[in-house]
Amino acid sequence: MNIRIPFNKPSVVGHELRYVGQAVAGGHASGDGPFTKRAQDMLEESFSARRVLLTTSCTAALELAALLCDLRPATR
Repeated sequence: MNIRIPFNKPSVVGHELRYVGQAVAGGHASGDGPFTKRAQDMLEESFSARRVLLTTSCTAALELAALLCDLRPATR
């Protein structure tokens, strides 16, 4: 049996394209806009988290984690 699973194919099932257009038109295509805030709020509520911080990449998340841990270059 040969089944092909598409890699990284976006699903459009609702208003996604409209929301992307709103984000781009509002100047928030790379995060830190109203959609990011809504997603953070939803995650905080869903997981009873005190604070959720979303990032645009794993690199940004690692840098944020280092800053929050007060890591310095000499830290091992």
